[in-house]
Amino acid sequence: MTTDQSTSAIEILRYDARYREQSMDVLRKAFFQQEIVCIGSEVNKMPQAQKDLEQLCIDVADGGVSMIARDTLTDTIVGVSFNLLQTPSGPEDANYFEVFRDTKCTTDSSRALMQYMITMDAKVNLFERFGVSCLLELMFLGTLPNYAGKGIATRLVEESVQLAENLKSGNATPATIGNGPNTFPKPQLVSALFTSRISQRVGEKVGFKVVNQVPHSEFIYKGKTFSDRAGPEHPFSTLVVKHI
Repeated sequence: MTTDQSTSAIEILRYDARYREQSMDVLRKAFFQQEIVCIGSEVNKMPQAQKDLEQLCIDVADGGVSMIARDTLTDTIVGVSFNLLQTPSGPEDANYFEVFRDTKCTTDSSRALMQYMITMDAKVNLFERFGVSCLLELMFLGTLPNYAGKGIATRLVEESVQLAENLKSGNATPATIGNGPNTFPKPQLVSALFTSRISQRVGEKVGFKVVNQVPHSEFIYKGKTFSDRAGPEHPFSTLVVKHI
């Protein structure tokens, strides 16, 4: 377990490629093993599926709006929030997750997880419902198990929302743009899919509002529902938003 001293030394910062391997390690030890839909789609048992989704996160991180939590005493990454700026796709165009599912997923397991995300997103068109042209989506959120319960996920979400606000106001740019032209899409909304009561409580603390709630029994992988594999403790996913 972490000490109180190390917990107080946690800083939240923008993702930096120097910490790529450590950030992937958080995914391997936390998100892929504990995330409800990773259990439901058996990503937790499939190393190749995890590699597929690591590539998704590397691609997303290149967008310059992801956040990481660093223990300054050990220079260790202990939490991640892989975020991306989303804009509406055309009526005939596949969206970002559909393209990744069809071109980069090499296993049924990773495709099932991507299909879950696609299905959830399709249930409510956030762009139309809220009249926005860009949103910041919190895609994958995780904290190392021995740092759990210390409020790190909450801080990652809070700082992600603050980044969205700064992007909207022009006080920040995606990290990859640097000092270049200020032409990136500016978010007007922050969204997330929270799949456990733990992450759902984080959303509640930060002021997210529930837009949709879907039982995990609705999603099936290889003849079993996500609920069959993950159990009854976290029975549903919520699509949540926060206006900025």
